[in-house]
Amino acid sequence: MSSDFTEHQSTDELRKARKLSVEPTRPPTKIDGYSIQSFIGRGSYGEVWLAIDQKTGKRVAIKFYAQRSSVDVKQLAQEVEKLVVLAADRHVVQLLDVGWDASPPYYVMDYIDSGSLEDRIKSGEAIPVDRAVEVFRDVATGLMHLHGKGVLHCDLKPGNVLLDQDGKPRLADFGQSRLKTDHSAALGTLFYMAPEQADLRSIPDAKWDVFGLGAVLFTMLTGKPPYYSDELKNDIDGSQTLQERLKFYRQTLAKAKRPKEHRSVPGVDRALADVIDRCIAVRPEERFQSAQSVLVALRQRDIKHQNRPLLLSSILGPVLLLLLMSGFGWWALRQATNDANQAIITKAGDSNHFAARLAARSASEQLNEYFRVVQQIAKDETLLKTFNSLLENEELRSLRKQVSDPNDNGSPTIENIRKSLIAHPARQPLQRFLQQLMDDEDGEYPEAASWFVTDLAGNQVSSVFESGQTNNTIGKNYSFRTYFTGSAEDLVTATTPMRYQVNDEPEQRDIIQKPHLSASFLSQASGLQKVAFSAPIRNSKNEIAGIVAVTVNLGKLVDFNDSLDHYVMLVDNRMDSSGKERGVVLEHPLFLRAKRLDADKRIPSELTDVKADISEIVDTETGMDPFGETTFGKTEQYDREFIVAVAEVGPTSQESPDGEKSTSVTGAKGIVVVAFEDYESVLAPSKNLSGRLGRLALIALVILLLVAIGMWFLATRMFRRSRPGFVSLPSGNTLGTLSTGTSPSMTSENSATAK
Repeated sequence: MSSDFTEHQSTDELRKARKLSVEPTRPPTKIDGYSIQSFIGRGSYGEVWLAIDQKTGKRVAIKFYAQRSSVDVKQLAQEVEKLVVLAADRHVVQLLDVGWDASPPYYVMDYIDSGSLEDRIKSGEAIPVDRAVEVFRDVATGLMHLHGKGVLHCDLKPGNVLLDQDGKPRLADFGQSRLKTDHSAALGTLFYMAPEQADLRSIPDAKWDVFGLGAVLFTMLTGKPPYYSDELKNDIDGSQTLQERLKFYRQTLAKAKRPKEHRSVPGVDRALADVIDRCIAVRPEERFQSAQSVLVALRQRDIKHQNRPLLLSSILGPVLLLLLMSGFGWWALRQATNDANQAIITKAGDSNHFAARLAARSASEQLNEYFRVVQQIAKDETLLKTFNSLLENEELRSLRKQVSDPNDNGSPTIENIRKSLIAHPARQPLQRFLQQLMDDEDGEYPEAASWFVTDLAGNQVSSVFESGQTNNTIGKNYSFRTYFTGSAEDLVTATTPMRYQVNDEPEQRDIIQKPHLSASFLSQASGLQKVAFSAPIRNSKNEIAGIVAVTVNLGKLVDFNDSLDHYVMLVDNRMDSSGKERGVVLEHPLFLRAKRLDADKRIPSELTDVKADISEIVDTETGMDPFGETTFGKTEQYDREFIVAVAEVGPTSQESPDGEKSTSVTGAKGIVVVAFEDYESVLAPSKNLSGRLGRLALIALVILLLVAIGMWFLATRMFRRSRPGFVSLPSGNTLGTLSTGTSPSMTSENSATAK
């Protein structure tokens, strides 16, 4: 019995096919111009005859649709349609003539006298693996051409692969083929048909042909199609209806284990076996997407085979070199390790200095952005207009004078005055302006904790805070803050003289004359540690009338890398009132870590109290992070040795709105960046290398011996796999199907017996 059984016959068709199989063999009709010679084969829809073209003397094959029913013309039209599309393709049996109006209808094709691939398999002749792959590659190429022209074969099997006189395969029997635009179901042949194809509701897909392609190669290698067993054949034969048989076929393949017989065939390497597995995968998504993908996989396999000799030489070469250099390497190991450590430390120091300078430049740009914004706002026409209106209001003058004494900020009388000041209508335009800055819907300004304005006496006349914070600072006097005075430290509040500005000349006290970065301070409004960027507000006479400032919480001032092994710290190293460097830390990775752990986002005083003495931190080669001495720093593993570098946050040039270049950072001279890189992490590669080299030296001979044995085994195995393997195929193969038949040499027409 044949292994080529296309699943497409109805019960009535099976009955007719059964009748055809027992009728006398004679040509259904005569055809002018052709001399019919002999019968070739019979299928479910007709017969195939050998004939001579009387004009050329060429042997041809004529396929008659001998059932003489209305389906004949339809079947003929469908098959001819595909053959016309594939005209001149050497991988396809060529169409020569069509008899549309004949009774029965027919078409004429090239006669392929070498028979089909199924005939070759049935003959029992050994098929070398290399020859099977060659046929497989040619069939895949033919399928790629078909798919490229919009045709899906849908019934690929050995009986439909014909071999010409040169042994080249040609695709035949397009009775079940579909154009890609045709969504009608097409049933193929059991065990060569993809499981999802065995469904009358399925839509043709290129992956159906990929499954059949893999099944053809599997059959050439093992003598039977994948997933086939006698038990399964009998179960399918026992099903009563077509739907039952198809369902049983789908369900069985879905549960079946992936075939492994092809992997044990001599000459089949892993790459080829993997290609077959991906072709015959039951799940469509695990299958190759197209025949072209299959060809690409074959090409990759070829490249691997071609590169194997080069691979062997590239492995053996270093092994021999290692053997020659092992003695010298052992002698030089200790000296090389020392030199490497010193070189790594020097290089890491240079790298860390570069990182410090880069971080300083980044900090300069980020601080400069705050200075730019506060300077811009200090000159904003809306601010000047609303602020001047506030200063000129007589009622507000009186209220500001009364609250300007910092020694009386907490008295009930002062609190009532503050409430009157806060509620005064003349103050609201300035309040709304600052609120717009804080809301900043267009993202024009950097992130801020608050915005505020004070008058010349230091009274805060307007302020806004980020969401969730209460505004309780308006009407309080902050003339003691460094953002107002520009001094190194906050003044002691109790000793600050009263400041006022109501018709009288104010006392001559220090006030910033240009944009200024304050010392860090604990906010009375939020309880968070922060700094302020302030700028003087000048009236129409260019006289200072007050200040405007923006504040930023520590931990958000600048954005630095917080890697545990490589990070930077921002330090306010300006001089204090005693002439010493402050050493106040403005940014450190621990600030962010501490804020994440605290519900109120506060930095514990244990950290804010730390002073960074730059001269003590930086050693000739290594240094320590001052936070490593704190409990929190030790918990977070900052008590380690570091390679340290320092860079000052220098000025940057910026183009002002009038086109001139201005230099910033204004008021931030003395801000420095300290870069830390973990000392042990820097030396770890050198230490690891030294240890590995030492161990390798002790076991070098053993490794070389194992390598030599392994290379010999690999080379032997590759040599065996490179030799063509031969497959001993049975003289025939019986499969369970819905219809049985023969496979003629020209095409894979099915015989007409049925269960």
